[in-house]
Amino acid sequence: MADASHDRHSGDAVPTRQSQRADLCAVHDPERCMVSHQRPHVPVRPRPMRVDSNRAGHARRARARRILEDRILPDLAAFRGDRGTMMPEAVVLTPPPSEDTTGEARTATPTAPRVARAALEMLTPPEKTETHCLTCLASLEAALSDGLLGEWQHVVDEDPLASLFQSPGWCMAWYRCYADAYQPYVIVVRARRGVVGVVPMAVDRRTGDFAFASNTMADYRDIVALPRYRAKVVSELIRCYFAAGFRNRLEVGWIDPASNTPALIANACRERALKYTVRHHPCWRWFPPAPQKPSAQKFLNWYKRHGNVSFDVVRSAAEWERFREEYYRQHSLRQVHAGRPIAFDARKTDLYDRLFRSADVQSHVTAFRVDGTMLAGHFGYVWRGVLLLGPPSIRLEDEQRSPAVILFSWIIQNASDLGLSGFDLTIGDSDFKKRLGNTCVELTIVEVYPGPVAYYVRSVRSGAVSAAKTVVKKIGGEDAWKTTVKSAAAWLDYKRQRLREMGGWTAARAAVTAALSRVYEKRTGLVYAMTPEQLHPLEPRLVAGEQYEVHDNCVADLLLWTGSSPSTTSAITACARAYARVRNDNRLLHTLVIDGKLAAWGFSYQPTQPANLTETPGAVLDFEANAVSLYDFHTIPEFRGRRVYQALLSRILARRFAQGAARAYITVLLSNTPSRVAIERVGFQLIREHHYRRLLKRASVTSRVPQR
Repeated sequence: MADASHDRHSGDAVPTRQSQRADLCAVHDPERCMVSHQRPHVPVRPRPMRVDSNRAGHARRARARRILEDRILPDLAAFRGDRGTMMPEAVVLTPPPSEDTTGEARTATPTAPRVARAALEMLTPPEKTETHCLTCLASLEAALSDGLLGEWQHVVDEDPLASLFQSPGWCMAWYRCYADAYQPYVIVVRARRGVVGVVPMAVDRRTGDFAFASNTMADYRDIVALPRYRAKVVSELIRCYFAAGFRNRLEVGWIDPASNTPALIANACRERALKYTVRHHPCWRWFPPAPQKPSAQKFLNWYKRHGNVSFDVVRSAAEWERFREEYYRQHSLRQVHAGRPIAFDARKTDLYDRLFRSADVQSHVTAFRVDGTMLAGHFGYVWRGVLLLGPPSIRLEDEQRSPAVILFSWIIQNASDLGLSGFDLTIGDSDFKKRLGNTCVELTIVEVYPGPVAYYVRSVRSGAVSAAKTVVKKIGGEDAWKTTVKSAAAWLDYKRQRLREMGGWTAARAAVTAALSRVYEKRTGLVYAMTPEQLHPLEPRLVAGEQYEVHDNCVADLLLWTGSSPSTTSAITACARAYARVRNDNRLLHTLVIDGKLAAWGFSYQPTQPANLTETPGAVLDFEANAVSLYDFHTIPEFRGRRVYQALLSRILARRFAQGAARAYITVLLSNTPSRVAIERVGFQLIREHHYRRLLKRASVTSRVPQR
């Protein structure tokens, strides 16, 4: 893959590759496959999974199954749109009646006929084909050098339903970056004229799972074929899947509604008596015209009042190098904030670097800045004139003012100048997608099972989940499943991980203590204070050659921990969320780093009102003028016992006293002996005790001044 020049685009608009044919609009045609053309605030519910029996005489066929049947009208005129036509074999299906068996009408109803599924008999290839599979990177590279690269690209260019994620530019970059984790498995179908179809698949080296190249990183996963060979290529995909004996189910999708692949898979499965399921999910898209009042306009106006606002398109290699580090940092912190694993490891950053510099993939990189500071960034891709949503980054301090939505709104408002004919927000119905999109389509995924056992296990599980959702919805309302059940499931998963981390005996003792505290709870909270002359600064115990630093409001230091402890992961997530919540209240996050590794952190602030003490609910701490309060400290387990906590306290107190603070406060539970000892060693003096008692729901707090 050749690198692009340093200045990739000389004009203001982002150009389209010559091979991305402008006349192939079947996938992102805004007049096709529409579920809702209302404003994006109109909700669209995803359809639940339906498990079909795959037998022609089954009496409980769902709507998805009926769509996949050959109910075809001969009239093609209705699908001759003004934005490009479907492939010549495209035909029209009569919209089936509503599948709603509960009597509840769907919020968004079809406003245009479904795009046709091509008649299967019309897609029968007129000549024989042969198939071969390239199952290692070396053989794939050799085949590309022998001409496969050009033939693959030709098939993509001639396929009106092809997506970026099955093009050689995207797939080869991914194969090379993830060679240690995935083994290529590229299915190539040839006819007398040459290559007529390509299915870029991969095999997970650890689990042996069979999946499309780039797996879940790809928003669309479909075959690539010349129009008249689509049925044959689908058939060969299923044949290769079963011939190789893969144990996982084959997932094809999500698939654009313009594609006839679901119908072809259904037909191939019926011919082989295979089990499969079909699912759907909404996908929001925006097409011109732009809204008169952009989303998040009030937040944009706020930024304009407080600084110099700019929107930038990253084009040159130098601009990319400046952008990418902050983009990766912001995105990773956002993942930490959400409690998810960090996505941008060395392989993914290498992939994005290759994609930006590639002449075969048209990346679209933008940034929203205020006074030169990036508040949001976006790395997307342009495919046949339509921008595909990529992962946005958000500066944690500005999360509440929706900087990413501001950036996306700017893209929509300036789409014409940027050379964009639309914005595909990809799968999902989150609030920001509904706000930005003006068209909702329905994507499809088809899952083919390796055997009947896997199918029926999945069927039972899906039925149980569906029944549970129905019950929860009736009891707790529409959002109860997401807000209550999923939260409880996440909590249970965390407890399971903690059990494995703590060990059986320690976990059992903690469980007994927690159970008893449900009935009766007793704890004592201690309040400590210090004046500048009482400070006894301490240094950490360092190994020879080690150095340490203390940083203020450097939230990126949270990314310096790379361990796997679930308790530390949870503590870091809580710290990131607290920072995003309180940063605008002039509170400081302090981090201590030893040789590039996160060791400890805590917060401090200058209080302007009394504080409610979380250690002893009901107790209140009053502050005098020019006081400073320290709270929420945590030391990474591997650095405990090295006076790291004392060193961090010493640095914070020295800085605060130098800035004019007259008195410092900190609180701790009497039972937390290590923290209490560390606090006393740096010079804090005990000034008050709060005794908390609770029996069932009756609680009381008593306070006293300790005797000297």
